[in-house]
Amino acid sequence: MEMKELHQFDGTDLLKMIEQKALKTEEVIAHYKAVIDRKNPVLNAVVHKTYDEKAEEGKFQGLPFLIKDLNAMKSHPLSFGSKIMEGFEAATDDVMVRRFKQAGLTIVGKSNTPEFGFTPATESVHLGFTKNPWNLEYSPGGSSGGAAAAVASGMVPFAHASDGGGSIRIPASNCGLFGLKPTRGRTPFSMRLNSFAVSHALTRSVRDSAALLDALEGPQVGDLFATPQREGAYASSLDKELRPLKIAYLADFGELMDIEDDVIRAVNKTAQLCESLGHHVEIDYPDFDLHRFMDAFVTVWVVGGALAVKEAARMNEKVPSKESLEKMLYTLIEKASGYSALEYEKARVYLATESLKVHQFFEKYDVLLTPVNSKSALPLGSYNGEEKTIDEILAVSAQYAHLSPVANVTGQPAMSVPLYWNDKNVPIGSHFMGRFGEERTLFKLAAQLEKAKPWWKRYEEIM
Repeated sequence: MEMKELHQFDGTDLLKMIEQKALKTEEVIAHYKAVIDRKNPVLNAVVHKTYDEKAEEGKFQGLPFLIKDLNAMKSHPLSFGSKIMEGFEAATDDVMVRRFKQAGLTIVGKSNTPEFGFTPATESVHLGFTKNPWNLEYSPGGSSGGAAAAVASGMVPFAHASDGGGSIRIPASNCGLFGLKPTRGRTPFSMRLNSFAVSHALTRSVRDSAALLDALEGPQVGDLFATPQREGAYASSLDKELRPLKIAYLADFGELMDIEDDVIRAVNKTAQLCESLGHHVEIDYPDFDLHRFMDAFVTVWVVGGALAVKEAARMNEKVPSKESLEKMLYTLIEKASGYSALEYEKARVYLATESLKVHQFFEKYDVLLTPVNSKSALPLGSYNGEEKTIDEILAVSAQYAHLSPVANVTGQPAMSVPLYWNDKNVPIGSHFMGRFGEERTLFKLAAQLEKAKPWWKRYEEIM
């Protein structure tokens, strides 16, 4: 087999060929390193190469992988996309990096992220902007934008991603990938930001995502939330029959939010596709105040974010300043200092109370279908944190990424499925949210959609 043909295969197929001796692990790793060297100067998806890393024995041995540059990897830079972390190297692997290594993955680099992962566009002033491989004038999204650009363009078959407000699903939507945010507690999660953020991966195929979650699943010592129960492996359940689901969907939010026409069309077509597959689809949405919900989310996010930045800077023996942080992050710290403890707790309790209404909605429905974002991928520079204050950044987010944080707050699983592209050749994902602990239902639905409207051939355009 010619190595240039490897882009035709997902990780699952590559593993089969390695097991059957049709490929050597060294050949596979060398191929993907060469693709990184060739494509990264244009896309700026990989910010630190770790080519000397050796793989441990494990299920995915022989396959290359990227770690998002928000996670500590022993003896390698941990920059958080920020000048304030310049020169810092991690002393140990964090729990997610250990899980990926134990799965046998060869970590070949760290992927780009916005400064401290705080925007849905990967526009780090310190490490440079990441470009969308489908259209270089647009953003791949964020904060896992480096990972998304790398996977979509064939630098790696899949990559680590994390999601504290849509950071798996937004870049999945913008880059035509499959991206599932697991249930809170399914994988180890951070205590920062009220435990909104979870880790998993960005993949091209549904089955790769399911197989990776099988390898990653399980709590870490000290988790404050119980790990949701499951029955058997996700990957082996994808071909099993899916019962007809009751799906609520809403594409046009009217006066509540301005959704662009191409996004509305994509979600409406997805609803029609689900109906054609035998599912019951009807227009509905949880009865709660989305704007007030997001205001409370922002309060928790700003305060928790400021603390995270200060603690990271302290690790590098630095003090946050206008010179060491982008304008966005420096003004975020100023904004956070204006909140009282009472305001923070009021916001946190409000989110918990409103989350109950969302969970009750899922007593009636199996799945909720909505847009991922109000618009398709934004032009590069829309989130430039060097020029914009945190309030200006939040204003952009309120018009773009107002929907995805709901699943982070409630802890429910949610996914972006790449079913449609617009006339600018930019992908538009369809967002599905499931019941707490029911990733299996989402995986099976995604596999059904992948079979009905396969997206795999599209990648040949940018490989």
